[in-house]
Amino acid sequence: MAAVQIIEAFASLLWCYAGLTLVHWAFRLSRLDRRQHIPTVAELLSHLVPAMIALVLTVLIGSFVGLPSVVVLIALLFPAGLAYGGHSALHDLDPPPSRKQTLVRFALAIALAALVVAVRQSQ
Repeated sequence: MAAVQIIEAFASLLWCYAGLTLVHWAFRLSRLDRRQHIPTVAELLSHLVPAMIALVLTVLIGSFVGLPSVVVLIALLFPAGLAYGGHSALHDLDPPPSRKQTLVRFALAIALAALVVAVRQSQ
């Protein structure tokens, strides 16, 4: 497997985990009282901001220094930041998800990412 394919597969895994985590977070948000929606969304954004700042700094430093692999870092940092922010926001909700729910979400992300990679490789 080439390095690009490994990075693509890992990015697909991160995108799938971020998507499933944000879907779980949205489901939990829908079960909260209506008056808690805006503070909960603000809390999610507060978890996403540090990761996006790291992404912007990586792009700026990469363009300043002239790193040719900045695109690879962006391909990994953006979904990783979404996954981290969603995961952190989900665990801040009361009650936090159980370990079993987190492992099931991770297993579903692996299966979904494997399906995405297999479909993309067949094209």
